[in-house]
Amino acid sequence: MNAWEQVEALGFPGREFDARTGVARFHYALGDLVLTETVDFGPPSVEHPAIERVLDLLYVAASTSYYKIAAPRRVELGVALAEGALPWVRALFHDGLGEFAYRNKLEYVLDLPIEAGAAAEAPGWRYQPAGAPLAAVGGGKDSIVTMEALQLAGLDPVLFSVNPNAIIRGVMEVSGQPVRTVRRQLDPRMRELNEAGAYNGHIPVTAINSLIAVAASLMHGLGPVVMSNESSASVPNLHWLGREINHQWSKGLPAEAHLRDALLAHAGLADAYFSLLRGLSELHIAGLFAKFTAYDEVVTSCNAAFKLRDASERWCGHCPKCRFVFLALAPFTGRDRLLHIFGTDVFTDLTQLEGYRELMGLTAHKPFECVGEIEESLVALRLLTEHPDWRDAPIVKALAAEVPVLPTDAEVDAAFAGDGPNVVPPKYLAALNGLGRPRSARR
Repeated sequence: MNAWEQVEALGFPGREFDARTGVARFHYALGDLVLTETVDFGPPSVEHPAIERVLDLLYVAASTSYYKIAAPRRVELGVALAEGALPWVRALFHDGLGEFAYRNKLEYVLDLPIEAGAAAEAPGWRYQPAGAPLAAVGGGKDSIVTMEALQLAGLDPVLFSVNPNAIIRGVMEVSGQPVRTVRRQLDPRMRELNEAGAYNGHIPVTAINSLIAVAASLMHGLGPVVMSNESSASVPNLHWLGREINHQWSKGLPAEAHLRDALLAHAGLADAYFSLLRGLSELHIAGLFAKFTAYDEVVTSCNAAFKLRDASERWCGHCPKCRFVFLALAPFTGRDRLLHIFGTDVFTDLTQLEGYRELMGLTAHKPFECVGEIEESLVALRLLTEHPDWRDAPIVKALAAEVPVLPTDAEVDAAFAGDGPNVVPPKYLAALNGLGRPRSARR
């Protein structure tokens, strides 16, 4: 019998943090199997009592990578957390592992029992980070818009990434801003376990990276962590057993609110983490990105490309992300510029039609990928049917013939309202507004 089989619970045997080197180690138990994750922050330059508290939360968030190996029937938390952080823990497992549960048909994960240990006392401080913002960079259009908004407002962001590859480093280099990176290493036995038949699937990785960023910010006396998650991240892909299943749950507003509450309750941190683009649609962000041409040679949102060592291969041209980003940018960049960015014209390839039907809601459900809402895809299609560069493209013509009714003028305008729910502090909201609006969406 394999070591992970018939494991009853995920356990938390302990963690360590070396404040001199900045190396944290998190240990997780699946029966007799103990796995260790290492996060190397580099030597801290600042001491703050909230650092250990944030590492407590990171210890819990990173556990989802190890829970999924065996998907046991309960979690024995074994970490003393403030009472106000427990709703975040429950949401992290029940909602953050929703796609994992759906794909593996593990219904019980949606209501997984989480046995909390002794409650930690509330922190004896309330701290609001006020230094230079730490802006997370993923290499795509969204984080580029955030970087540019902060720079143009004179907020001088420090750019941040966990395990950056050549693509992310290229984007950060173009910006010219200072950079901080962290190295996260999963237990090296994970690959072996997966190859031997352990469960695998999607986890709330944005929650993990967000907490790594908050800890890094504290260690270097920086300001709030600024993410680039948009409004559509909150929209589920489908409903299953009466529950919303959202591939992007840890990027959505409910997850952001839960994590902010946990940071305040357990670490005493106020406004330490938020998404600058929360109130914007993907199309709105695409329109803002189109204003900045300096990143055309380095930008990518293709997950397949991120797995390659060669940074010159930035777009596979055949995945849901490539299809959606091409669709979202097309109304604002024009054909020549977009073909230069992608290296191919996706709209001439009719083998992509079925994938675009999914994005339009004509078949199946929205793909389990970080793509925009169906309504946004339909708005983009409406704009393309009126665009001289795109209206005769084979994909555009085929979709326009299949979509029963294209969005109205009012629905197009709503996609660019930019007034979605958000928790962005006023100073940062002013920085975003300083970019202005996308060029007129309706021709």
